[in-house]
Amino acid sequence: MAKNGFVFIETIIAIVILTSSLLLLYSTFSNVLQLEKAKFYYDDINYLYRAHYLKNEIGKLNIKAILKNLDDDNNQYFTTVGIFSPELFLGHENNKIFFNKMLDDFEVSQMIILKQNKLDNLKNCSLKCSLDKSCDEYENCNSLYMNLSDEMIQFLKTLYIDVPATYALVVEYNTCNLQNNCQNYYSWVSV
Repeated sequence: MAKNGFVFIETIIAIVILTSSLLLLYSTFSNVLQLEKAKFYYDDINYLYRAHYLKNEIGKLNIKAILKNLDDDNNQYFTTVGIFSPELFLGHENNKIFFNKMLDDFEVSQMIILKQNKLDNLKNCSLKCSLDKSCDEYENCNSLYMNLSDEMIQFLKTLYIDVPATYALVVEYNTCNLQNNCQNYYSWVSV
């Protein structure tokens, strides 16, 4: 009888060790997949060149008005930039068609200009309160992210700006292949 109890305890210990090993393997595999996804879809060199070109073209327009509006509102972390930004084209109305064509050719689905000094606040808000309805800042965080896609929010969580810049242009691309399989890519450049 004592021998059966010993075998039972050995079996439980073996199951616990096996389960722990499998959980460790799963978490390691999940982290590797996440890193590979980030390496493949975030800051690919092709999309970095596109973002740099977009930054140069936006710089030729009235970007100072957008940056001034962003600086004036201390509670605003970023602003969306695009063809629908009327202050961007003040004095440059004839460039609107070219800019729209360029966004279509580059497959840009969304662009934002982000204040670098607000990036940590943006990440903290996303980590603490983006899904937790019991969080005190839930309404504030959700209104902050209201115009962004879930994938863009995930990219912003991983963003680390290591250059001395006041602003960053963050671009989301929606690229589709011939079989209509679409994928989002992300890149950023300092402004």
